[in-house]
Amino acid sequence: MCGIAGLQKSIITESEISSVDQMCKRMQHRGPDHQGIWHDEHVCFGHRRLSIIDLSVAANQPMLSHDKRFVITFNGEIYNFLELKSELEKNGVTFRTKSDTELIIEAYRFWGKNCLHKFNGMFAFAIWDTVEKKMFVARDRFGKKPFFYTQIDNGFCFASEIHALLQYSEVKRKISLAAFNCFLSIGYILNPQTIFEDIYQLQPAHYMVIDVSGKIIENQQYWNYADTFRNKTNDSNSTIKDNLVQLLKQSVQRRMISDVPVGAFLSGGVDSSTIVALMKAFHKGDLHTFSVGFNQKSYNELPDAERVAAFAKTIHHSHYCAPENPLTALEGYVDVFDQPFADNSLIPMIEVSHLARKFVTVVLSGDGADELFAGYITYKADKYYQFAKYIPMFLKKYLGKEKKINSSQKIGFQYKIQQFFNGCKHDYKKAHYLWRSYFGVENRIQILGNEHKEMVYDTDPFKQFDKYYGEVKDLSHFDQHFFVDGMTWLPDDILTKVDRTTMYASIEARAPFLDIDFVNYANSIPHTLKLKHLKTKYILKEAIRGIVPDYVLEKKKSGFNAPVNSWIKGEYANEFQNFNKFVYDRFNNQYESR
Repeated sequence: MCGIAGLQKSIITESEISSVDQMCKRMQHRGPDHQGIWHDEHVCFGHRRLSIIDLSVAANQPMLSHDKRFVITFNGEIYNFLELKSELEKNGVTFRTKSDTELIIEAYRFWGKNCLHKFNGMFAFAIWDTVEKKMFVARDRFGKKPFFYTQIDNGFCFASEIHALLQYSEVKRKISLAAFNCFLSIGYILNPQTIFEDIYQLQPAHYMVIDVSGKIIENQQYWNYADTFRNKTNDSNSTIKDNLVQLLKQSVQRRMISDVPVGAFLSGGVDSSTIVALMKAFHKGDLHTFSVGFNQKSYNELPDAERVAAFAKTIHHSHYCAPENPLTALEGYVDVFDQPFADNSLIPMIEVSHLARKFVTVVLSGDGADELFAGYITYKADKYYQFAKYIPMFLKKYLGKEKKINSSQKIGFQYKIQQFFNGCKHDYKKAHYLWRSYFGVENRIQILGNEHKEMVYDTDPFKQFDKYYGEVKDLSHFDQHFFVDGMTWLPDDILTKVDRTTMYASIEARAPFLDIDFVNYANSIPHTLKLKHLKTKYILKEAIRGIVPDYVLEKKKSGFNAPVNSWIKGEYANEFQNFNKFVYDRFNNQYESR
């Protein structure tokens, strides 16, 4: 797990080399163990290393291929690298290290672009061909690892973080109102756009080829998530349960491979409890688990986590997030994300990541299970939506009308009712979208100004959601929702949050539920076994019954959020206005247009 950066220009000067050096230094948190720079006349690659596999100096990056033709800078992990390495060795390929970095570059040398179909892992990397003078860059299937890029005059620049890109003086910083419009609507920014007009994300499951002039000559998708839903299994329920457990065990075992200590995040819910229970079978010695909570009861999951930890016999570490002044703590979080991001679960994620870093360098998490097995309340709303057609429109409008809501709960009942009926005024696609939205079109026009009214409508993020729905219109409505969430919410909110918060603490997070073999099988299961009546994750819970205690399976789902509402409305209400100014000033200072 690392930070990568690079420049490709017609001529690389000492100034460009210095810029890449600064880009890497800006990402020291992503790789505190080593910094490396490699360059020739056209390319300069930089790398920050967090040593996980093969801790030797020989595994440092950037790394050259055995024949010295290719050079790579790589961020991530390839979990099946031992199997692929064995396959390549049988074909005469020799290896100098025990690292998965060398596996990638030799796999590319042997299989070319097709190597991407063989990788099971999370990755973002760039490979420079010193003979053909072309760069090959790629990102993993779900976008677990970031890759930001921009095209400059006669060149191409990339990095793991926008903050790093901005260390290069030629990178433009004009704010994208379209991206901000997206943020105001759903609380995050959809790939491939970013908060800057000229900076983009390489989309998940895509690769690009860049020529020596910095021109993108290929930008191709190498894997289609939609295909995983199209071949439904005919297995019996009993066989499905057995297969899920076996595939998940295999996935966990793959993610236990490490030359540094491995632990796990543990909330006490179904997903993390399952991962921890399965880890015990493969972990040698004591297993460390980590959780955080808050003084507010409805936000505190520590008792649940501690109960599961006692069951699994782990060495558990709990921490209460109880800052003396929440605003001071929030100010410290601003630099973790390099563009607007509204998911307040980033707060406990930062805290639990720093807690874990005191004991381990790698953690396993339960991310991805909700998207695969209908774990969110929004999927229940999709179920209720089928009956909403019998409710008169005037009543839907009344119940969906925005009202003043006072609640100390995470998601109050009144708010749920309001959001549900607001969505029910629309078709099933727009309804699903609106259940996770913040500001509607009219509100966004008020915020951005009437002069931007046309832009607000033209760049409404639902258009991108609708495009994804159109790609899977042959699927059931529920599989359509699962697919669209996997293309939007999962990479751009959930996995973005996990990457930024864990790497800020210099630890690596691995998600067994997103193993490609497990995902392929999970999506072949009929949606009626995932949300059975109103039981979320039905087939998953039945599969792990006996692996985790029944009280975990019966526990009401609780989101991983912070009590920001009570902080804002409590004794710090007036000070919060100063915090808004602090964020605005920090943003202006770092991202002023040029």
